[in-house]
Amino acid sequence: MVTATYDTEMIRTLNMFESLTDVEARDCIIKEDEAYFIVPEGKAGMAIGKGGQVVQKVQNQLGKTVKIYEYNDNIGAFINNIVPGDIRGVDIDDTDAGKKVSISVPNSNKGKVLGREGERIQSIRELLARTHNVDEVKVE
Repeated sequence: MVTATYDTEMIRTLNMFESLTDVEARDCIIKEDEAYFIVPEGKAGMAIGKGGQVVQKVQNQLGKTVKIYEYNDNIGAFINNIVPGDIRGVDIDDTDAGKKVSISVPNSNKGKVLGREGERIQSIRELLARTHNVDEVKVE
């Protein structure tokens, strides 16, 4: 199980996000040029704002591209929220050895899911580990 640890920068970022959006972020991952925020179900629209005005303020403040995803207890629904483009299916194998997820996507969408140099899939793995205790993620 991966436990999210919040350092001072993370707490400051979460507080800034909440003060600008009026939406409580459940978690966030900060990368070199991107930040991912997990918000409660039904709150992404409010965090993004009309015409993206609210999220633009967050991006300006952070100097990073910001992605906002809605949390869902159902791991399949959550994967649908965080994986860009079409998904053919999600296979979840939960055993004593750990939780493994296989995401099936059309070949035309693989690049979008993996990201340049595997950056996006790495973020997806991190989000799933932190929110749903997933040990392994494969894209097929």
